Amino acid sequence: MTFSKWQLAVLLSARVVEPIGYTILFPYVNKMVENLMPDVPKSSVGKYSGAIESTFALSSVLFMYQWGKLSDRIGRKPVILGGLCGVAVTHTLFGMSQSFWWAMVARFLSGALCGNASVMRAVLGEITTKDNEGWVYPLWTVCWDLACVVGPAIGALLQNPATQYPDSWMAKSSFLRKNAYFLPSALIGSMSLLAAVLVLFCLEETNSVCRNGAAVKDAKPTEETPLLTEEPIDAIEALPPAHSFFELVSMKAIQQVLISIFLLTLTAMSFDAGFVLFAYSSATLGGIALSPASIASCLSVKGGMSIAFNLLLFPQALKRVKKKTLYRSFAACWIAVFMLPPVMNVLVLHSEDGGGGSAASGIGDGTWVADGSLRYLWFMMVPLLVLYVFGDLCFPLNMLALNAAAPSASSLGAINGISLITSALARSMGPALFGLLYGVSAERHFPLVWLVFGGIACLSTVQSFRVNSDINTDNGKGVEANGDEETLES
Repeated sequence: MTFSKWQLAVLLSARVVEPIGYTILFPYVNKMVENLMPDVPKSSVGKYSGAIESTFALSSVLFMYQWGKLSDRIGRKPVILGGLCGVAVTHTLFGMSQSFWWAMVARFLSGALCGNASVMRAVLGEITTKDNEGWVYPLWTVCWDLACVVGPAIGALLQNPATQYPDSWMAKSSFLRKNAYFLPSALIGSMSLLAAVLVLFCLEETNSVCRNGAAVKDAKPTEETPLLTEEPIDAIEALPPAHSFFELVSMKAIQQVLISIFLLTLTAMSFDAGFVLFAYSSATLGGIALSPASIASCLSVKGGMSIAFNLLLFPQALKRVKKKTLYRSFAACWIAVFMLPPVMNVLVLHSEDGGGGSAASGIGDGTWVADGSLRYLWFMMVPLLVLYVFGDLCFPLNMLALNAAAPSASSLGAINGISLITSALARSMGPALFGLLYGVSAERHFPLVWLVFGGIACLSTVQSFRVNSDINTDNGKGVEANGDEETLES
């Protein structure tokens, strides 16, 4: 299939809906739980809001593979359309929740239907070639970075509009007063429907089996068309083989990539959750005592660097450095990422040596952090954020490795579904484990959490050396169905 920038734009417009829908409720989910469950103590609100957030990942795990497998059979386009329409309905239902269980069911259904992200990744693999993969795959990561900035901002601006904007017409709407969180959810629903319209009219089917079958079916017979068509034996033998779930996960090349994806996701998602906790906590509790505004500034700097590096640096690096070298180098960055925070904490905690601060208070003399704002600690924060971004660059590379490890192009949907199941499992485990270990570290004044996750980062780096599928293989063509290893070449 010929590469088209327009096709890529349509696909990315559909892709960005999922992460925005995932992050849009972060600013108000705790307040929403308080409104839905007024009798629950505030100390227990986090338990219920966490359940609402985690049920999304849980349902994604259960249904991702089925979506991918279905797209291998009936085509990518109808599956994406069904998922987008379903997401539009379920997000709207979530915004109208009148009870905790209503919200849980709506969120569960949203996660189940967002499994079509695996199908979109299959489409991305089918429309790219070796010539453009260097700048196309990073755009997938950029979509997530943009969504993580835009989603919470939309949620914060549109939640409870009757209270936020008392002088507007929204304050007079009884519907919006009763459904305080309808607007952000309705916006996501509208974005999903708009994306569905674009997919319906502008996205071409990329599943080669379904596309060729449709072409044959739509061909008009002529006087010279034989009544009985002869099927060449070679054509029958050339049909791509169907692979079951267990056949795919038993292939060694795929196993190595999936293990690497699990460890990288466990590492990255844990730090995503842990960075905010570390930055906000006082120095005596293992943090650096930043204000929410300063934390937001750090995340904004990280997001800006991530977008710039993905669009500008990463494509150039792919042209000059072997992919296997980049993959291993970026994976190793996570080791340094987990080494720097405890050092930063020690600097802030003991900064009273040069002034009048107190280690007990965790305030220090303001040399490194003053009034919740970074001062000289920027000299360590900037390298931390740069390494953080470099570590995230592993993800477009493991997408390349996964597609290259596929035994045939017809299994891309299923294999990307398995990959997202693996990622969702790591995503549901990592933040909870990090929070648990961070609490133990704070109580015992020992950097246990950084040692444990530093060890996981080391395992992830070691595993990156075992990913031996030829990343440069185009859409899995040339990779044997038995999953035999090949060497990564430039």
